[in-house]
Amino acid sequence: MKSYQDLNLTIEAGIARLYLNRPDRLNAVRNHTGDELQEAWDALENNPDVRVVIVSGEGRAYGAGYDLSTVNPQEELRLEEVLEKHFNPVVRKMRRSRLPIISRVHGPCAGASVGLALAGDIVIAARSAYFFEPFVGIALVPDAGNTLFLPRAIGRVRAAPMMLLGDRISAEEAERWGLVWKVCDDDKIDAEVDAIADRLVKQSPQAVASTKRLIAMAAEPDLDVLLDLERDLQGEAGRSPEVKAAVAAFFAKRK
Repeated sequence: MKSYQDLNLTIEAGIARLYLNRPDRLNAVRNHTGDELQEAWDALENNPDVRVVIVSGEGRAYGAGYDLSTVNPQEELRLEEVLEKHFNPVVRKMRRSRLPIISRVHGPCAGASVGLALAGDIVIAARSAYFFEPFVGIALVPDAGNTLFLPRAIGRVRAAPMMLLGDRISAEEAERWGLVWKVCDDDKIDAEVDAIADRLVKQSPQAVASTKRLIAMAAEPDLDVLLDLERDLQGEAGRSPEVKAAVAAFFAKRK
């Protein structure tokens, strides 16, 4: 099996575990991460022995969104290219995959990482988990499918303040809102995720794939339209003076 720089991928008894592996950066994703995720998803999709995929992160976080430390503050941000080349294809592959995807969320889950988590089919959260939309606070717009997945999952009345105000949403609150399927104690989440994966492995692959397709058609018929619009508006936002100031503040370690 191929090894990756930003991912850990193991396959056993039909269950693939795909873990982001940048724990020193709270599993914040960079362009290379998106490229590896695309490659890994293609490999999983074409492996007939794989029946279920568990997606999570190594260390104490699911993911902290896009890694601003990889940005050159002297260059113009072309975030539309980042999304088009590196991350929108990942969301599309996950939502169109034949494979049932369990998102195992613990610790911080912020920004683009929220979109990746919600691109899964069954979201299980540890009590340590929280969900956070920091985009508007740094003069950007939500991306990675956030503007589609959040309103569809929890409704506009909850999704709008979550994205506009950037408050942290606890695991328990996320469960009450319908953002996650279940919340578990941190020391029990692996047992819960494994039990669900074991159940899915025993299901008919064709029935699972067809059910996923029907759900996607019902819930996300406009996925491509929203991803393209996020891309375009993020590109415009990335060239604003406010974003340049936000990036400069990030590197200067100030608000």
